[in-house]
Amino acid sequence: MNMAVGSPLDAFRGHSLADQAGARLMNRTDTKFLVALPVLDSCLRGLELNYSVLEMGGFRRFHYDTLYFDTPGRQLYRDHHNGKLNRFKLRVRHYRETGESYLEVKKKDNRQRTVKNRILLSSDVFSRNLLRQFLEQQSGLSAAGMQPALFVGYRRATLLNKQGTERITLDTGLSFHSPDRRCAVDLPELAIIEVKYDQKAPLSPLLDRLRQLGCRPVTFSKYCVGSGLLFGDELKTNRFKPLLRSLHGIGC
Repeated sequence: MNMAVGSPLDAFRGHSLADQAGARLMNRTDTKFLVALPVLDSCLRGLELNYSVLEMGGFRRFHYDTLYFDTPGRQLYRDHHNGKLNRFKLRVRHYRETGESYLEVKKKDNRQRTVKNRILLSSDVFSRNLLRQFLEQQSGLSAAGMQPALFVGYRRATLLNKQGTERITLDTGLSFHSPDRRCAVDLPELAIIEVKYDQKAPLSPLLDRLRQLGCRPVTFSKYCVGSGLLFGDELKTNRFKPLLRSLHGIGC
């Protein structure tokens, strides 16, 4: 996402990470949209009174590096592809700007609610026992059965409404790499808009704008899409084929 002079986000007031802390929405409902970058600009223009943007150290977009884990048979991928309820993803997420890394378990329950639990990985608290206990408590799987499955990188800007009941992430510069870094796919023209909100939240101006522009919600998993793009010859991708085809129409 171009954050140079003229970017729609230039008109938004900034908020701090502390301001955003009260709106973590770890138990939330998510709605995602895939749009081309010019459509993203159209969505944002005129909404500067409704939202603020996370700003730290003069920056308004931040680099995320994520390593997903799965079983040797890619059980977590298959659970998602097959539409299993109460499924989850396991990942380590690194924030370049702060240098922090977290081990995260992201669950989707049978009511389509997303619940994320994580622990900070740092030299003073990290141990193999902590990793094993956290993983087994959150997923029921053994850490010994998990292995690196996919690297994902992107840049993110985050909006927050005044009430703190809605957080919107804007992801651009999406790239996928195999664990050995030999295979890669970049999606430079794609933007992922994700509206994360409490069910009691008021109406969303951004959701209204997306509807006005004819944008429809999609089911999009970075892990599953990246796996399908890189390893489609090895994995079952029937459920994701329409989405994978649509990426080419967005210009990637």
